[in-house]
Amino acid sequence: MKPTAEHYVALLRQIRALVELQHATTTRNWQESRLQPGAGKLLAELSYRGEARVSDLAEQRFVDASVVSRQAAQLEKVGLIERRRAPEDGRVMLLRVTPDGERTLEEWRGRQVDMLAEALHGWDAEKLAQVAEHLTEINDSFRALLRD
Repeated sequence: MKPTAEHYVALLRQIRALVELQHATTTRNWQESRLQPGAGKLLAELSYRGEARVSDLAEQRFVDASVVSRQAAQLEKVGLIERRRAPEDGRVMLLRVTPDGERTLEEWRGRQVDMLAEALHGWDAEKLAQVAEHLTEINDSFRALLRD
């Protein structure tokens, strides 16, 4: 059966709700570290990706480089990331997470995992893996569409 407009609207409604809930939990968890949620998300992205340029992070997150630069400045000010010149091109600055940044991120992730585990306490590992796989497919499809 081919999906109808109603199927897509129902999916959009749930995606919107998930984004709002994710924002609320991120805000709550980052309040302890006194970082803006966007800066916290940048810290997590940089930790996941490894060392990266501001422009690459902006492209990955579909935001302007100035947004990433402001968030990076906040993270750098509190010692959670650092900048260094790229060895292959000294004009390019690379960002990387510091050991303090990794510790802060691990604490945040622990709180996120605890919250998810509490909310989804009746779910088994297979169901969680299936949902993660479906969300990955949705995200990959959106990224491909936005890049075209």
